Amino acid sequence: MRLATSRRTRQPSPNRRQRVPPALTRGIERVEAISILDEIPGDLGLTLWRSARNVLLWAETPAGSRAALFAGDAARTRRDELAHADVDPELRAPLSVFTDLLRDPAGADVLRLVNACRRVAAWAEQRGAMHTVLEFSQAAALVSPESASLAFIVGRVARKLAEYDRAESWYTRATVQAREAQDWNAFTSALAGMGNLHFQRGNFPAARRMHQRCLAAATRHGVRELVAASYHNLFDIEVATEAGPHTDTLAARALDNYEPGNENVPRLAYDVAMYWMLRGEFAAALQVALALADVIDEPAVRPIVQGLVGRAAGALGDREMFVAAAALVDDLLSDPAIPGETAARTLLGLAHGALSLGDAQAAAGYADEAMSIARRRGEGRVSIEAEAVLEAAQRETASSTRISRSAEESAATELARRFVAVLTAPGVLELAAT
Repeated sequence: MRLATSRRTRQPSPNRRQRVPPALTRGIERVEAISILDEIPGDLGLTLWRSARNVLLWAETPAGSRAALFAGDAARTRRDELAHADVDPELRAPLSVFTDLLRDPAGADVLRLVNACRRVAAWAEQRGAMHTVLEFSQAAALVSPESASLAFIVGRVARKLAEYDRAESWYTRATVQAREAQDWNAFTSALAGMGNLHFQRGNFPAARRMHQRCLAAATRHGVRELVAASYHNLFDIEVATEAGPHTDTLAARALDNYEPGNENVPRLAYDVAMYWMLRGEFAAALQVALALADVIDEPAVRPIVQGLVGRAAGALGDREMFVAAAALVDDLLSDPAIPGETAARTLLGLAHGALSLGDAQAAAGYADEAMSIARRRGEGRVSIEAEAVLEAAQRETASSTRISRSAEESAATELARRFVAVLTAPGVLELAAT
């Protein structure tokens, strides 16, 4: 495997513009933005749905035909509705922008519309309403169709929702737009997003190719954060494919290239701890997992960290710690806003831990639920691993997998101390749920 490449990528001619490909704007739903009503109940959901559709209609209408786009009394009617509605204060400003759009569609300001859509998306994300996030992120991207960064955001949200075709179309759009604009941060981000999409679907060769391409572009154009992310993502692929030789080197290069305080350092710590679990460095893995559990507040990530704690505790034969982690997971996953991706990965961790403790019944229960969630979301990697744990539990071959690896344990423990020091330093950022 190449860690980097010196092969020169053909640059587009300055006189030749590549056609920006259209992106998918709808999944299986028959009506645009209808998923908003599934997540936001009552009059507020209806108002947000109407607002999203108004913005989409404005975006797809030629500028010269927008003046008479909405009925003359539409703005007054919307204003009266908002005056009597129970609206979160955070939404008052963006909803007033959408009302102004109804009043004067020909004079609407693109920047104000984009910012209003992004503010609604941020509000929805805080509440776990990810389909609403997707619809308003997409509306922002369509209002400003030349923006590669906005297209990338749509792809990222769609990927998190396992809408893979939609995500791929927006990532592709972002790469073309970013290359034309020489926006190398957006370009490399979109390549990384595409690689993560392939990884999520279990297509590791395609994921590796995309991340190697990202690494080459990020190195060439000096996008250091994406250099670090590329090494990190290639490390994840090495672990998933058990490729072996370059794993430690990739992890070290990722850590070296991340700036202090980067939000992805905790995620790297988690991934390295998982790698240690696979190698049998259970004590080092547990040390880092416990440090992560103390600093992570993100609701979508806390269960995953506790799943790792449970897995490491089970491997070390610490039943009491495993039971405590499992109980906390049950409480955390009771929140309906927790995404399916989080639930599947968390339950898979507990399945491994229970299997190590010899509790075949618990292992089978956790693995079966994880497999069911992963299959619904089309996450091949998690589904395959959960199925393997389930089969082991059903064969009643569960046994302790604790092993002693003294030399590697010492090296891993030293690196674990380094991660713990970084994670517990003042001002450490939360683990990004990416």
